[in-house]
Amino acid sequence: MRPQRPARLLLALAPFALLLACDSREKELSRQIDLGKKDEKKAEVVAAEVPPHPTRDKLMPLLEKLYTLQKVPPVTEGDQVEADGTYNYEVQAGVASVVKLAPGLTEEQKIRAVITGVAEADSWAFRTDARRDYADQIHRVMRGYGDDQKEQILRMYGQLKLLQFFNGPDAQAAIDALPGDAKATVEAMRKQYVDDKMKIWGDWMNVRMYARRVVAGDQPFRGVLRQIKQELGQEEPPALTWEQSVDTPFSGWAKEIRDNEELLIKLTDLRELKDREEYLNETHSVWAVEGSAKVPPKAKGVKIDPDLGFGVHREDLGGGYNELTFVFSKKLGGTGLKRAYVRSIVYGQLLTDFAMLATAGSDFAKRDENNVIDSKTAVVPDKYDPLFARCASSAALDTLVTHYKGKFTFLADLPANGDSDAVLAAAHKCIIDGAAGDIHVPSKDDKKDQEGPAPGTRLALYQMLARFENVDVNMAKMASEKKTEEDEVIEDAEAVLKRIKAKENEGKGVK
Repeated sequence: MRPQRPARLLLALAPFALLLACDSREKELSRQIDLGKKDEKKAEVVAAEVPPHPTRDKLMPLLEKLYTLQKVPPVTEGDQVEADGTYNYEVQAGVASVVKLAPGLTEEQKIRAVITGVAEADSWAFRTDARRDYADQIHRVMRGYGDDQKEQILRMYGQLKLLQFFNGPDAQAAIDALPGDAKATVEAMRKQYVDDKMKIWGDWMNVRMYARRVVAGDQPFRGVLRQIKQELGQEEPPALTWEQSVDTPFSGWAKEIRDNEELLIKLTDLRELKDREEYLNETHSVWAVEGSAKVPPKAKGVKIDPDLGFGVHREDLGGGYNELTFVFSKKLGGTGLKRAYVRSIVYGQLLTDFAMLATAGSDFAKRDENNVIDSKTAVVPDKYDPLFARCASSAALDTLVTHYKGKFTFLADLPANGDSDAVLAAAHKCIIDGAAGDIHVPSKDDKKDQEGPAPGTRLALYQMLARFENVDVNMAKMASEKKTEEDEVIEDAEAVLKRIKAKENEGKGVK
């Protein structure tokens, strides 16, 4: 008889979850202490007086239009800033920002650096209608999405501000008010932001969606993005609902799945109602047939995997979210297309099945001469996430159809391998073959290894498949299994005890 998979899953993951929780608390405390020290240092620097800067002074007619809230930040030069050929400045962050120029710049470079630096510094200006402090927003991006996304967002505010300003109604008048030696450089900047507006907007779109969302709905970004929408017609891509995400051949199936909450939960593993509603209202996926107008340009070159029946374009949105485009073979139809469609939904969920990937991580860890695992390296490499999703989704779908085709009429016409051991073995072999060279497979003469090839992956698949099984079916099967000698002994003992109890009750006059 098989062990209880859900119980084993909880036991296997409990130490892992505890480790993550403790680790995150330690890191968070350390991070908060560091941030507090940085804020103290900033306060000391801000207190110093900054003398006037000639380039800033002559650009004031434009800077005052660009920086509309408080006094235009002071500008200084110092050896602590390195010229990078693109920005050539640093912004001392805070409500009392300072733009620091790299030394040795030409006057043209200084003009560009001052204008761009002041535009970036505008993000730190105090705004009474901000729901959350900008520094807090930036810290949230850093903690949730990393330093690279934080730096992109800090830089992109200045770029979006200049995009909005130079394409807006106030730019020309501000340029006309500048002295003659500055006009040519600023005109060139204006032309750049007008001609290259789609590239600059594309740079903003390249920031991960969920990192963008931390700041896009609040000041200072909200106001700038609203003006860009009004003046240039550019805006964040609209959310696609579950129904809007599918091509015509899938629309009927999508509706059937949505209308069956239990089936939807099985396919997506979204057990909380709020998570399902969020997913159904913004699915972050597109299901389209090869050659359809529904296929976005970025997914035009996707190759169809013959085993899956579809190809996948994957974009990391941050925060564990993916934007997935499934492009299905135009040769598929009927039951074949339906099976591929259902499998794609499971595939998308398994790409981020962190429990499965965490359990399989030990198979990719470094081992010493005694076969002891280095836990710090026990991680499935990112490049193998699609491999796990491809191999595991086949096993998951076979298991789901076998156990639930009698309950969900939607699944009744889908073919499936009903041999659970064969299904597990096939998925295990699929991953071992696909990750050959990186996944642990002991040599045949290795007497120290008693576990066999990729034991962590086998356990991960075994645990994952539990949620696609119907426990009621398992219990019925167990009840119908042939009784063992041990079972008969137990039943005989129970019968004896019942007879003894009955005689005792008769003696007491109890009926």
